[in-house]
Amino acid sequence: MKAFAIRRGEEHGELAGKILCQDVRPAFRKGHLLRAEDVAALMAASWSELHLLEPGPDDVAQREAGEQLARILASAGLQIAPAGHRHVLRAERNGLVKIDTEALLRLNTIAGVAVFTLMNDTVASAGQTVAEAQITPLVIERSALEQAAREKEVVRILSFVPRDVVILKRDDRVVRPLTDKLQWFGCTVREVITLPPDAQSIREVLARTDEGLLIIVQGSNALDPLDPVFVALDAMGATMQKIGMPVHPGTLLWIASRNNATIIGLPSCGLGPQITAFDLVLPKLLAEGTIRNEELAALGHGGILNSAARQLTTDNRQLVSNDPVR
Repeated sequence: MKAFAIRRGEEHGELAGKILCQDVRPAFRKGHLLRAEDVAALMAASWSELHLLEPGPDDVAQREAGEQLARILASAGLQIAPAGHRHVLRAERNGLVKIDTEALLRLNTIAGVAVFTLMNDTVASAGQTVAEAQITPLVIERSALEQAAREKEVVRILSFVPRDVVILKRDDRVVRPLTDKLQWFGCTVREVITLPPDAQSIREVLARTDEGLLIIVQGSNALDPLDPVFVALDAMGATMQKIGMPVHPGTLLWIASRNNATIIGLPSCGLGPQITAFDLVLPKLLAEGTIRNEELAALGHGGILNSAARQLTTDNRQLVSNDPVR
């Protein structure tokens, strides 16, 4: 790459194939790769001095390189679209964003490469921008793109696998917002049952549920080992995965399993217009089928959820925020 300047009235060589380092209004923007047919318009424009780049044989212009970088990042379920000097990757469907953060770090250590994404495990809606790719200089060496191409599946989006849901509730007010939230993910609420007050009745209700269901229990006391829900689950041979999450609100959420059914205990603060622990756990369960204890522990980083910045829209229940949500 060679940088040079020309002044109005001075002799200049062939301009086709050179790259503008500045805007030439109204005809061209900086970064424009001049073609032979552009020269007349360029000379007719108002300027006194032009700064240009002459790419070398191993250089790639910014926009072409940015598109190549975006294609390196793209995977199934993501669509590439130009956006000025950047290229964006948009989700083709609702899904869970998965970022290989170590690969992303390696990409951004390559001189001239800038890739920025949503946070790993963000819930994305169809059409939402998941990642953006840009080459920061006006040209970049081809070897830099070849280095970037070594990284595979840096950005993915996992589809949600809807599940049939049974809700056991004590408070009727949770049914509508919980149903709306579940339906956004494609789930079907098969049955809503008032949570019985005693362990035997709870056991009888749970015994009727089929394998593979998602069962949401609202109204248990996570602080009481002798709560009827826990007594019933223990008697049925259910496995308690974890009681309590390093997240607020929703710290007392719990997760158990029985016969391939997942059972989530929803605390009183676990559902509302704000984002809670439930909103971090549910998408991973639907997209990945399970959530490991290590992943639950990792929720503590960023586990203070700001209800003023993170909310569910009332029109489509889509997760939105002023700062990324996991």
